[in-house]
Amino acid sequence: MKTKNAVILAAGLGSRLDAPEGHKLLAVIGGQSLLQHHLDGFSAMGVQKVIIVSGYRAEDLNKAVLAYESDLHIEVVINTDYEKSNGLSVLTGASLIPGEQFWLTMGDHFFVPAFYRDLGQYLPADHVKGMLVTDLKLDTIYDMPDATKVRLNSEGKLDAISKEIDPFDLVDCGMFWVTPDFLDSLTTALGKRGDCSTSDAVKGLAAQGQFEFWDIGPHLWQDVDTPGARAHAEKINSHK
Repeated sequence: MKTKNAVILAAGLGSRLDAPEGHKLLAVIGGQSLLQHHLDGFSAMGVQKVIIVSGYRAEDLNKAVLAYESDLHIEVVINTDYEKSNGLSVLTGASLIPGEQFWLTMGDHFFVPAFYRDLGQYLPADHVKGMLVTDLKLDTIYDMPDATKVRLNSEGKLDAISKEIDPFDLVDCGMFWVTPDFLDSLTTALGKRGDCSTSDAVKGLAAQGQFEFWDIGPHLWQDVDTPGARAHAEKINSHK
């Protein structure tokens, strides 16, 4: 069954990027905002409904969304705890599509268009309750210290996920496939420590053998969180 819903996380401050467009999701790469790149990509995948989770500078983002022409049904929801970890934004977005599976992306991540076409063919095995897109091409990663890394054990199962681990095998690309079980793992972590992140859900499902990592293959991407990273995304876009 094709996944018909998507959630874009765009609640954070974006202070390191300090985009002149105002909101980080409105930063332009290759003549299009990150918002437009995401919406065009999800539309090509057959997504019908997109939830955008906003927080910081929500008014700027709301105006842009209202002006955007798309065949998608788009809703914006506010996460008032946007200064905490991103799991709260995931739960906020999921509240508008209860019981549904969905694609989940970090709003400030740029992916070349061909990536969405390949991702749209993804069909999980029956036991899989969550998926993370990862990159094996470690020599292509810009600003590796800031990347979230993944280390696998000898059986190919998750050993650790964090920005600080070393050694590591993969890099987190910031795109997920999410089910209600993924959300349950977030809720469990939230109950234990009053906060939660996507890494908590990855760890929780991986421990039960219900999570997988999907290789991005030849496609390029970039976390657009600094001016330098934005310039690198422009280079990637020019060679797509």
